[in-house]
Amino acid sequence: MVVTFKKLALLVVAIGILALASVAVAKQPAEKAELLKTELTPFGAERAGNAEGAIPAWDGGLTAIPPNVNYDPESGDLRPDPFADDQILFTITAQNVDQYKDKLSAGQIALLGKYPDTYKINVYPTRRTIAAPQWVYDNTYQNAVKAELTEDKLGARGAYGGIPFPMPTQGAEVVINHNAKWEGGGDTSELAGNYIIQASGSITNGGTARYYFDRPFYEKDKNVETWNQWLIAVLFEYSSPARRKGEIILSKNPLNYTDKSKAAWQYMTGQRRVRRAPSIDYDTPNPSAGGLYTYDDAYSFNGPIDRFEWKLVGKKEMFIPYNNYQFDMPPLKTVLTRHHANPDYVRWELHRVWVVEATLKEGKRHIYGRRILHMDEDSWFNAVEDKYDTRGNLWRTSLCTNYAKYDGGNVIGLARRAGIYYDFQGDSYAAGYLVNGLGKNVLSEKPNPPEWFEPAHVRKLGRR
Repeated sequence: MVVTFKKLALLVVAIGILALASVAVAKQPAEKAELLKTELTPFGAERAGNAEGAIPAWDGGLTAIPPNVNYDPESGDLRPDPFADDQILFTITAQNVDQYKDKLSAGQIALLGKYPDTYKINVYPTRRTIAAPQWVYDNTYQNAVKAELTEDKLGARGAYGGIPFPMPTQGAEVVINHNAKWEGGGDTSELAGNYIIQASGSITNGGTARYYFDRPFYEKDKNVETWNQWLIAVLFEYSSPARRKGEIILSKNPLNYTDKSKAAWQYMTGQRRVRRAPSIDYDTPNPSAGGLYTYDDAYSFNGPIDRFEWKLVGKKEMFIPYNNYQFDMPPLKTVLTRHHANPDYVRWELHRVWVVEATLKEGKRHIYGRRILHMDEDSWFNAVEDKYDTRGNLWRTSLCTNYAKYDGGNVIGLARRAGIYYDFQGDSYAAGYLVNGLGKNVLSEKPNPPEWFEPAHVRKLGRR
């Protein structure tokens, strides 16, 4: 059962949830923000472990290459698993699921019921690996006392370079935290594939692309006055399948959707021109997934938040994917098995999550009438999401794997990895951002020039 705020005595005292629940701002008095240095982590999670000891206390996370792995950050190799010797604590199946229902999402329970002979959840020891540079922690502290939710609850003002609302009082703040989560400094570029796994088990390539990321919100030398107001920019340069080779998409998301809109451009080889692409947003079906997930399903949720009311339900302990180094390593056909991803390569751990319920606003349109998001308290990462149709039926569920970057310096923090998207109306599913079998992949953790993420550069790439 979800833990309500009335039962969270620590957070009631620390954050004043009950008193502030109807207020549109989130500024915290300095004395409350000091809790980010004591009872709470710098990102706002509870430092202490749980009463049973299954969730350990946070000890600072992974901040350097672990001594038990051999890894050269300049090699381009996938990061080795520092927890490869961990043993499975127990496995949740259709036969014993009733023992664990209070720590599973409705979608995971439904998957166990739909595929009782093959789907399972292997639970490992909990490793609280999230970490960030001190300057990001310092900015998060400043955000706690200075950042505000806009009057229409569509963005944050006064935040920069850290988690906007480390002590949230409203659902919109938690979703903004997810969109602005720390995934490391600078840009990354990786070759990753998107796939549709048919009911027969056959795998179709929906699009393999080189991904280039820019995170202006996390430029160390900028501040709330000098940054360009873009939260993130991403450029996809497709190399396969043949029908998409040469296609380029540039998408830029702001932190504050009250004052700035998302912008997207697309280059199609057949048209040989760059055009604005306003449809790359909301519930437009993503062609890389054969329509099995929407554009705002990507990155386990992204984009504008204006079509839903976001209710902060509370916190709970829950099994979520975590530290999934092993998922990236086997051949594609090994991890993408019939009906669902191979459960032997998905590591689940017990963590505390914020639960947010999104309900479609009156007069707004979206294929989902309701969404339940589960945000890891340490990283603000939306790990598992259940989606319901407009009649209230469970329609889809998704999970997103992750791992901790542990290179040191700015290259530490929890990074999004493969997303798995299940649709209960059929036996097909989709998987996005997989690096399996694509060779050396981590090309650079250094920023590309800002001009890379402008339409003029897309035009130049398209004419090569």
